Amino acid sequence: MLVEAPVQQVWELILPGILSVREDLPWQDWRPEDIYAACMAGEAHVLIREDANPRDSFGVVKLRTDPVTGKRSLFLWIAWSEDVESAGKVIGDLDDIARRSGCSSIDFSTGSQRLVQYSEVFGFDKIMYEVRKDVQLDPSPL
Repeated sequence: MLVEAPVQQVWELILPGILSVREDLPWQDWRPEDIYAACMAGEAHVLIREDANPRDSFGVVKLRTDPVTGKRSLFLWIAWSEDVESAGKVIGDLDDIARRSGCSSIDFSTGSQRLVQYSEVFGFDKIMYEVRKDVQLDPSPL
């Protein structure tokens, strides 16, 4: 079962996992400090399995509202686990949290094709491709 954990109590335990995710997703625009601040402000929440050490398995979720449709989604900002079977152990709890929070979906972003394929087992559908091209900034303003 997933339970919320105060970020101050688990930060040192989950930070290595956050740093690992950050390393795998260098194109993301967040820093670990952003996660801590969002949790402290009540904008994000650390979830841990009751039967696991937070160092080995945790998630950070945010509620998001689509500005056009008004539909809410539970966004998996960070998901980390040493247990390859962890997703199967928590997907039902995530569904329940999403429903109780008035969300019509659960979303996450990844650069891993393998993770996208794995998530299909749990009912996720790939809904878009996001592409990016970096450009050099012009040193002279417009």
